[in-house]
Amino acid sequence: MDFLKYLLSLLVIVDPVFAAVFVAGLSPSVDFVKEVAKKSSLTVLFASLITLAVGDSVLKLLGINIFSIKIFGGLILLHMAFQMLQAHQPKTKHSDREEEALSLKDDISVIPLGIPILFGPGAFTTLLIFREELRGALSLFQLLLAVVLVVLTIYFTILNSAYLSKRLGPTGIGVLTRVFGLFIGALGSQFVVDGIKHLWVVK
Repeated sequence: MDFLKYLLSLLVIVDPVFAAVFVAGLSPSVDFVKEVAKKSSLTVLFASLITLAVGDSVLKLLGINIFSIKIFGGLILLHMAFQMLQAHQPKTKHSDREEEALSLKDDISVIPLGIPILFGPGAFTTLLIFREELRGALSLFQLLLAVVLVVLTIYFTILNSAYLSKRLGPTGIGVLTRVFGLFIGALGSQFVVDGIKHLWVVK
């Protein structure tokens, strides 16, 4: 159950379909798509591993309680969810300037596609929370496996971006966005409630 929670949560927050639609909209060549798929997925992998390796140490250094992160991260996810339920892509994943950069930059793989469109504030805070909730080596292995599968999904989704964009169309993308938004909203609500309970109720 933990593994499915990690995998599904990260998949809907990262939302590789959203990135694929962006790439497909650039009318890229096959070689360009392959390069973007490889670099952007590796960017997410490295960002995830760094977050898991040193994220908790940074929080302790700054004196930040993980339950405060849960509340803030939950609010970020709720903000994303409300926009997605209206079939809008969340502004926490990209700004208008970053969207414009997609069409202007020669290499969009790392910035803005890898960070922050794929690995944005929602993914960062969710990984931090999952890292703090680990209950042993098995949980850590499951989380790492979930990250690897998400990265592979990103790679193959972007690699087939033109096909997916054509098959889904605006209606399919809108439906998928709303479904993802519902799941993200539920996860964000859970984070907020859990954070408040531990910060105030337990005391």
